[in-house]
Amino acid sequence: MVLQVFSASHILVLLAAAVCVLALYFPLRRATETTKRNVIILLMAVNIIQHFFKHIIYPHIFARGLHLDNTAYNICAFLIIFSPLMHFCKSRSAKQFIAYVGTISGAIALLVPFWFFGKNIFAPNIVWEFIRFFICHELLLLTSLLPALWGRVRFCHGDGWKFGLYFICMLFSILLNNIIFLLLTDKSAPDHLYQSLLAVNPAGIMGPPANNSPFNALIKVVEALSPAIFLGGAGRVYTPILWYAVPLYYGITLIALLLGAIFDRKNFVADFRALFLHQATPPARKKLPVPYNRKALGQK
Repeated sequence: MVLQVFSASHILVLLAAAVCVLALYFPLRRATETTKRNVIILLMAVNIIQHFFKHIIYPHIFARGLHLDNTAYNICAFLIIFSPLMHFCKSRSAKQFIAYVGTISGAIALLVPFWFFGKNIFAPNIVWEFIRFFICHELLLLTSLLPALWGRVRFCHGDGWKFGLYFICMLFSILLNNIIFLLLTDKSAPDHLYQSLLAVNPAGIMGPPANNSPFNALIKVVEALSPAIFLGGAGRVYTPILWYAVPLYYGITLIALLLGAIFDRKNFVADFRALFLHQATPPARKKLPVPYNRKALGQK
């Protein structure tokens, strides 16, 4: 069954992803916080194990043993490894960032698995890799989305400006990870490090993807909004990450602020009135935690 955009196999994959979300969300939505926490920990643990030990679980695919693929070499890999630290830390914005970026990253991978388009996903040489791909991105989606659906993580519009910075720092961490791995595993890497990084180029860190036909329009917008000093052309190479850092920050921040305005509406309206209409914010407003439990404070 050849996978094409919205073909029968593609729709089947999306339905399977949705069923997994619903199968966990509804039975556990009234469970205790301890149960929800343990479920999230278990799902994250399974994803981390399959990521680090994929060369053992799928030896017919990753017969080369430990490889760059086992590290935080791209966005989804980074999120799989570091989601537990960020989700269970005390930082309110870090938890929101994981829910925001992890959900989008997992969903996009499942919606647009372009590595498999045009291929028979049930072919013997592809089916196991597709199963691995589905499992890791579905688990990433579940561990990012379910905490938000269950109310363990709630968006605060005042934290939206941080998400773009988090994302850019994540990209620099991925770049550093790839540099260290290449230097440790390839003795000749220092002589052609840029080219080696360009060959990997996750999320376009080193510049636009070589096969950028589906993204040509987006790349033109990015380059129009980016400082020219960071862009390639006329014999210059793209500056890693910085070539699209400016539009990336504003794009991520804008969406984050919109999410905050939707899911943190009462406090967004209160701050909007205080800032633009000069209406005083209630004294208790600044002390409210996230999630904002107004009923517990006797407010309606």
